[in-house]
Amino acid sequence: MMPEVVPTQTATPAADVREPVTILMVDDQPSKLISYEVMLAELGERLVKATSGREALDQLLKSDVAVVLMDVSMPEIDGFELADMMRQHPRFQKTPIIFVSAVHLTEVDRIRGYKSGAVDYISVPVIPEVLRAKVSVFAELHRKTRELQSLNRELELRVAQRSDQLRVLNGQLQQRVAEMESIMQVLPVGVAVAHTPGCEWITGNAALSEIFGLNPGDNLAKSLGGFPIASQNGRLLPTKDMPVQRAALSGKVVDSMEIEIMPRNGSPRYVLASASPLFDEAGNVSGAVGAFFDVSERKRMDDKLRERAELLDLATEAIMVRDSNDTIRYWNAGAVALYGWTREEALGQNAHQLLSTELEGGISRIADALAANGRWEGNLRQQTREGREIVVASRHAVQQDSAAVLEINRDITSQMIAEEALRRNERLAAMGKLAGIVAHEINNPLEAIINTFYLLSMHPSLDEEARHYARIADTELARISHITKQTLSFYRESQRAVPVLISELLDNVLELQHRSMQMGRITLEKCYSVQGNVYGFPSELKQVFMNLVSNAIQATPEGGRIRISIKEARARNGSSPSVCVFITDTGSGISLEHGKKLFEPFFTTKPVKGTGLGLWISRGIIQKHDGALFFRSISGQDGAVTTFQVVIPAYIASSSEV
Repeated sequence: MMPEVVPTQTATPAADVREPVTILMVDDQPSKLISYEVMLAELGERLVKATSGREALDQLLKSDVAVVLMDVSMPEIDGFELADMMRQHPRFQKTPIIFVSAVHLTEVDRIRGYKSGAVDYISVPVIPEVLRAKVSVFAELHRKTRELQSLNRELELRVAQRSDQLRVLNGQLQQRVAEMESIMQVLPVGVAVAHTPGCEWITGNAALSEIFGLNPGDNLAKSLGGFPIASQNGRLLPTKDMPVQRAALSGKVVDSMEIEIMPRNGSPRYVLASASPLFDEAGNVSGAVGAFFDVSERKRMDDKLRERAELLDLATEAIMVRDSNDTIRYWNAGAVALYGWTREEALGQNAHQLLSTELEGGISRIADALAANGRWEGNLRQQTREGREIVVASRHAVQQDSAAVLEINRDITSQMIAEEALRRNERLAAMGKLAGIVAHEINNPLEAIINTFYLLSMHPSLDEEARHYARIADTELARISHITKQTLSFYRESQRAVPVLISELLDNVLELQHRSMQMGRITLEKCYSVQGNVYGFPSELKQVFMNLVSNAIQATPEGGRIRISIKEARARNGSSPSVCVFITDTGSGISLEHGKKLFEPFFTTKPVKGTGLGLWISRGIIQKHDGALFFRSISGQDGAVTTFQVVIPAYIASSSEV
C-alpha cells in the first residue's frame, strides 16, 4: 500500500513565509493514523502516513522528514527494528523518533526505545495537546536546521566569491605597490620610510638620497651613522629630533619643519619636512614615513624678496601688492605711515574695502585699464584708519601673465586743497571785480534817481501822503546807495597791508547782515571796549568776520542772541599787545566730535550750502596776519553757547606816522 500524503487544512497568513516540514506517521492501524492526523492538523505541517515499516523506509528515502511518529507494535518490522534500521543509515541518524505504544509500557521497553534512538516515548491514550507540543518542537527545530543549512551554503558561496575577489584585489594591490614604488623613485619629493619602531632601518627614494648625499638604496640610519647633518634656526638637530624619528618615537604626526640639511659633500639644502607614524594591526607603532620638500630655491627667492621689501620699506610713498581679488599681499612702511593700519592688520584684507576707495566712474575702470594696457594712473579718494578722507595720486601696474598688481600711492590731499582754495579765491576775486564793476555802473544812475526823488519830494503838487511815500522811497534808495558803496569798498583789494579799524569793519559787516538778523528775530549785542586798531588787508579781514557772523546767524535759532565784543589783550613777557574779537551765539553748539574736524578742509555740518572751506580759509587769513583763530562751545540744560575768538596783533603807529 502506497503512503498517503495528507495536507493540513490550517490556513496561514499571506505574510507568513514559513515553509512546512514533513512529519511521517507510521502505524499499521489506519484509524490511529487518522486520529494523529486530526491531532496534528492545526500545526500546519505536511503530514505523511505509512502503514508499515517498509512504506516508512520508502517515504524516508523520498522526503526530508523532520520527525517520525511511530507505533511500536507493527507486523513484519516493528518500531524498534525500524528505528535500528534508520540509525544505521547516515541520512537518518539524527532524525527524531517519537514512539507511541499501548502495550510496551514497561521501563525496559522505554529503555530499549531510547537505545534505538527515540527522543520520546508516548503512551496510549495520547493526549492531543501533549502530542502537538512535542511534535511542534522537533518540527520547528528541523525547520531552523534547514534554514541554517541554507544560510551556511549561501555563506560558503559568498566566502568563495569573496575569496576570488580578494585574490583579484591582492593581485591588483601588488601591482599598485609596484607602481607606487616606481612612482616614489621618480618623485621630486624625498620620501623616507622607517621599517622598525626604533628607526634602525630607514630607506628612501632617489630624491631623498640626492638631498642627503647618499647612494640609492642605502639604509639612511646606517649611512648617516648618527652624524648630525641637520640644523634648525641655527641649532644642530640630534638624530632623535629628525622628523621621521620623532614621529616613530612619539607616535604622533610631526607637522612641517623647515630644516637645513648639510650633506658631507655638496652645498646646504633647505627642506620642509613632515612625518607620520605607522601602526600595526594591534595599534602599536611599527615605523614611520616622512616627506622632504626641497625648498632651497624658494628660500633663496624669499631672501631676495625680503631684501627688496626692506628697500621698499625705505620709500616714503605707500606701496602695496594685491592679487586679482584685490587682497593685499604686501604693505610697506610708507603705507603704514599714510593709512595707519599695520602690516599685520592690512595683509589679507580687500584693498578697496579697507581704504573705502572711490573713483569717478567706478573702480572697475582700474581693472579694465590693467587688462588692456597693464597700467593705470589717476587720483583716488580714500580713507585712513582714523576716518580722514585723503586724495592720493595712484599708479597701478601688472606684469603680463601675472595676477599681482603693484600699487603706488602718494598723498596729494594738501596739494588738492591748496589748488581748490586757489581756484576758489580766483573765482571770488573775479566775482569781486565783477561786483565792483556792477556796483560802479549802478552807482551813477542811482545818484540821478536819488536827486530826482529829492526834487519830487519837495514838489508843491504833492500832498502829505505822497510826500510820505516819497520819503520812504528816498530812505530805501539811500540804503541801496550805501550797500553799493560798501560793495565797492569790500572788493577794492589793497596791494599792501594798511591800518584797519576793527570796530568800523565789524559795523560794516553787521550792517550787511542786518536784514538776516532782523528776519530771524535775533538780538544783537555789541560791546566794544577798544576800537581795535590792527595792520592788515581790509577785504580779507572783512571776509573772515563776514563768514563768522554768517555762521553764527545760521546756527542761532529764531529769537536767539549774538554778542560781538572787542577787547585788548595786554602784552606779556615782552610780547606785543593784541586785539581780541569775540563772536558769541546761543545756537545749537558744536559737538566734541565735530570740533576735532572743524578747521579741516571740506568738513561741514551744513546739510546743503556748506562747502567746508569757510573756516579753513578764515584760519589761513588770520594766520597770514600773524594771528590765531579759536573756538569754544559749551552745552548745558539751558542750551548751548559757542564763541569764536579772533586774535590779531595790535597796530602801534611809529613816531613818523604820528
